[in-house]
Amino acid sequence: MTSPAITAALTLSLTGQYERQGTEAAEGVRLWAQEAGIRLILADDHGSRSMAVDTYAAWIDGVDLLLGPYASGLVRAVAPLLRDAGRILWNHGGSADDLAQPGTASLPAPASTYFEGIVDEAIERKVRRLILVQGPGPFARYVANGAKTRGTERGIDSQTVDASAVESEDLEEAALLVAGPFEHDVAVVRGVRDRGQSPALLGAVAAGIPAFGQELGEAAEGVLAPVQWWPSSQTPTVGPSGTDFVTHYRHRTGREPSYPAAQAAAAGYLAHAAHRQDLGFNDLPQWTTSTFFGDFILDPTWRQVGHHVTTIRWQSGHMVPISVEDGSRSADL
Repeated sequence: MTSPAITAALTLSLTGQYERQGTEAAEGVRLWAQEAGIRLILADDHGSRSMAVDTYAAWIDGVDLLLGPYASGLVRAVAPLLRDAGRILWNHGGSADDLAQPGTASLPAPASTYFEGIVDEAIERKVRRLILVQGPGPFARYVANGAKTRGTERGIDSQTVDASAVESEDLEEAALLVAGPFEHDVAVVRGVRDRGQSPALLGAVAAGIPAFGQELGEAAEGVLAPVQWWPSSQTPTVGPSGTDFVTHYRHRTGREPSYPAAQAAAAGYLAHAAHRQDLGFNDLPQWTTSTFFGDFILDPTWRQVGHHVTTIRWQSGHMVPISVEDGSRSADL
């Protein structure tokens, strides 16, 4: 007699504020479910917290694996409901530091670490000042505060300004780092380019997805960004290698996978592996493993400490890790 298929469920923003990232994540998780033989339930939360909460409430009983929505605010809304019900939420789409709580198994590196590589690049370039353009919400605050802390540790002065104040800033000897929603970051970078301002270094969270280059074209050139994932041929403990995932994703969609797609698929592989090993609340903080997304290690507070971001630069219309020299591999990831 054939065993019933394992069921996984999640909401993603297929429409609404996070449509770009949600649509990419959906392709990644569909690829995982197809290859793993998982019965997948995927609902559009439209970027609405109340809709996400109501949908997950209906899944508490009868669904084997619960993967999270995209965006820290939506994860923050859903996580307490599932934790109180004794369910584990496999979080791929929220990186705000306060999401590190028992019951939320987060794959992404915390938001406060996003700009560490860019601050280090500023040190290499002997930049003396950081100007942080912080968008609304806790996620942007964590990113900006993490960058300020990194800068302070390395002796760089920093200040936080609103997007409307960038026009009046002298940027020539400063690193301008932008942290906010996609539209916020694109608008700030476009404004800097249109005004002919020339910061010594320009970085933005939104520059980590292909849509940034599609929106800005040549204006994206040289912009640095954190990405949660860059493909590798290394064979992980769980699931395929990064290069194999890229090949399968490209075959399925005709496109290169972005990191929202990769982290959603990796959450599926991890959730399935944990389910097969019958791992529960008390087991996950002791579980050390890896997927093509990277290492998975939770500390006792459930903070992700094994995975780290990669810093990329837009170069000739492509994203390239800053550690890769000109002329090496590049991809629209």
